[in-house]
Amino acid sequence: MAIADKLRALFARQSPPKTVISVHRERQVAVCSILLFLLLGLPLWWSTTRVYRAELPTSDIARFTPEQTLPVPVVFYIDAKTPLSQADATFIETGVQAQVDSQRPQFTTSEWHIRYQAAIRVGVAPDSPGHYTLRLRTGSDTTSVDVTPARSAVVSVPHAAQAKDVLVKTISAIVADEERSVRDIVPQASKAIGNTHAVLKYAPEYAVTLTLLNENPVDGAAVDWDIKQAVRMYLQPLVDELHPFTRLSVSSQVLHHAGPPPVTAHKADNGTYLTGDMLPHFVNSPSWNFASVDPTSPMLNFVLFVPALASQPMRILDSGIERSSAFLVSQWGGVSIANLPDTTRPGDKVVLSPEDLQKHMGYFISQIRSLVGIRSNAPLASSAQLQVRVRPATDTGVSGWELDALMRRWLVRNRQTAIATLQSLVRLVDSLQNMVVMDDIKEKVDRSLAALYETERALRQLPDLNYVHAFASAASAASLAESAFFDPSMVSMLYFPDQHKYAIYMPFFLPATLPLLAALKKILAERRRVKAAASVKESSKTD
Repeated sequence: MAIADKLRALFARQSPPKTVISVHRERQVAVCSILLFLLLGLPLWWSTTRVYRAELPTSDIARFTPEQTLPVPVVFYIDAKTPLSQADATFIETGVQAQVDSQRPQFTTSEWHIRYQAAIRVGVAPDSPGHYTLRLRTGSDTTSVDVTPARSAVVSVPHAAQAKDVLVKTISAIVADEERSVRDIVPQASKAIGNTHAVLKYAPEYAVTLTLLNENPVDGAAVDWDIKQAVRMYLQPLVDELHPFTRLSVSSQVLHHAGPPPVTAHKADNGTYLTGDMLPHFVNSPSWNFASVDPTSPMLNFVLFVPALASQPMRILDSGIERSSAFLVSQWGGVSIANLPDTTRPGDKVVLSPEDLQKHMGYFISQIRSLVGIRSNAPLASSAQLQVRVRPATDTGVSGWELDALMRRWLVRNRQTAIATLQSLVRLVDSLQNMVVMDDIKEKVDRSLAALYETERALRQLPDLNYVHAFASAASAASLAESAFFDPSMVSMLYFPDQHKYAIYMPFFLPATLPLLAALKKILAERRRVKAAASVKESSKTD
């Protein structure tokens, strides 16, 4: 009972009445706590939790717009027995540009503007990309153009008086056709490089894998190939020609017991055949192991498929008409079907020599050209007004005209890629205010911008036009921009929303904030009570 009485007395005890001094002390403590939280706690929290953001050159990046026209010069040298005067060269240049500008289709809203420009010089062009020699010959029976692989052409006209007009038509057709081809807006472009959707995006290196695929060596022949010698004889010249702009790393493999393709060839009296609608489904990627020794570069797969003996000869029919025994696979590579000699029997060992592989290597070279975007009719196709003969580059697989057109196409696309990537990076950084932007990101952006400026400067250096340098600058700009955009420090922040920060900081700040808010509420309530009491006291004095 004694303990219960003491507890009742303890709980019944009232707190001592507050004095004016104690009330002011509580207010001072609350005010000081709030001031300490605002003046010291918040700045400390802000300085310790803010992220480092290097300042990107936003205004310089925004300067590049689709409406900003990129000039793409092409220099032609006129070599005639009677040299042209400078006035004639100026007349031809003005006429060419007028025709090119008048034939240019209108740009769409979001299309990047480019403007091919022809510069006319007298004499013989230097052996450099973007410089071409047109040898003028008079006295021929017809008007014709004979294009050689080495950046030159012979323009033949019946009379000398026709020379300037023919040169204007020829040069303007070359320049306008390539400009439209780069813009991918005319049938000539798609016919020249095949399906435009098959063209791969530019890469500084492509991993080319050549695969000998034997469908059924158990009931057929054991097939091997001398691919090393075949590559040296047929493919290496093309690899060397493309090397200044992109690297083709070539590897080979042999797959035995590969199994049949997903589609079954139709039976015929003398073998089997595939139709056009079966070709997109022919490659059995899950079962056929097309491993690459370079997993970082885009892959180009080229398969020499040896059907089972029971299916040979296997052909490809299109609308009932036999076509070549090879076909292109968009964005992937190509397939060539190798039918063995009729005398082959099960259990035989067959080694395909370089001579046996010549036809198939020709198919693979043609497919590589289509995949990287080489125009097969560069620089000019025949028309009703002009008879054109384009001599193929049989030794290297690509002519100087074709190589330069590809280089200019890649230059334009790399510049567009660099600008679009940099502008996307700026929008991303502006939308995520807590994204870390390190100094190395800013350095890559600055170097990419410098490369873009260098590309434009190199294209304006006439007559000393250096296309190789301009191309290298555009490729470097695109590579640096993509490296900055896909940097690991940038990508990780894409998956760190603001809700995560709230979940982290709330357990720390909520316990400290609630007492301060309660004290602030109490102070405001006390002030309202004092003002009310003062108002009542004042009214009583008035009465």
